Amino acid sequence: MKIYKLLLFLLIVLGLNSCNQKQAKNKADGNVKYYRSIQFSETPWDTEKGLHELTAEEAKSINSYKFTYNDNKQLVSVEYNRNNVLLDYSSVNAAKLTYTYEGDKQIKRFFNEKNEPIKNGGASIFEYKLSDSGIRIAMRYLDENNTPVENRNKINNYQWTKLDDGMIKELRYNLAGESVVMNEFCPFFELRFSYDNNGFVTRMANYNADTLYNCTAENCGDIGVSYFKFENNASGDLLRFSVHNTVGQLSNLYWGWAKRVNVVDEKGYVVESTQFDQDNEYLGGKNVPVSKSEYDEHGALVKKISMDKDKNIVNNPGNGVAIVEYKYNEQGRRVETFQYDKDHVLLAEKK
Repeated sequence: MKIYKLLLFLLIVLGLNSCNQKQAKNKADGNVKYYRSIQFSETPWDTEKGLHELTAEEAKSINSYKFTYNDNKQLVSVEYNRNNVLLDYSSVNAAKLTYTYEGDKQIKRFFNEKNEPIKNGGASIFEYKLSDSGIRIAMRYLDENNTPVENRNKINNYQWTKLDDGMIKELRYNLAGESVVMNEFCPFFELRFSYDNNGFVTRMANYNADTLYNCTAENCGDIGVSYFKFENNASGDLLRFSVHNTVGQLSNLYWGWAKRVNVVDEKGYVVESTQFDQDNEYLGGKNVPVSKSEYDEHGALVKKISMDKDKNIVNNPGNGVAIVEYKYNEQGRRVETFQYDKDHVLLAEKK
């Protein structure tokens, strides 16, 4: 009888341990998510969001963004990897980014594929200030010694306000406290961002006080620029990016285009992108109106092709390149880049 009771006790203990281990594993799994891509963004107010979720098993063979959260459901890291090997060609300009939390501060840092600290836009640290409800209301750039610095666009800090109509108002300042523009190619001072019910950005508008403003600086074309409009599909993939003046007319940016239209596949990868001018005609001049992209079974870009409006392969007028091919090692790291003309004659190889 004593032996029977001892065995029963051991079975109960083992069962409880197994249950606790399973609960701990499920809890850990709940703090990690994998996605094929990252939601499009035009402002550092946005927190990274993944699109096209993958399972942990799928992420072993597919390039993915690994999101890790703490027990307070706060984002603590985003890693672009395959099977936990960091890759250096992500859309977040880093192989890995991390967040730490100190009171009302959210500290963002960046790392390369060797897990070494790197700079982003000239800054080592993005220091956010959060409201009591956890919304970003300010951010400043710091160097590796926590000294305030300006980024490559002469911006030191951002100030954000959520308006009564739901839009996010953004202002930017340099180290001298002077208001500065978004960047030299988009000389906008006050911006307001609109989001849909899914949290996808739908518009970035240029304002002067409370009035929609038409920028007429040189980089804003001959009819001025007032707002950018973004159209997304149900998954959050960006399908259309267009530029308008205050009355809604298409307007060319500095680079000559006024609208970009993307074709995405069922996995969310952009397989074709077409550019149009303010007359809604295919972009001409020294520009390539259509580009086609091809991906391998891991979701890595393997080929990019320049085309004219009739889908003929053409040499880029700027550099003579028509086709760019990328090669990867078994881990998914990019090791070679080849450039060809339209006749597939090798022009250059980069390693």
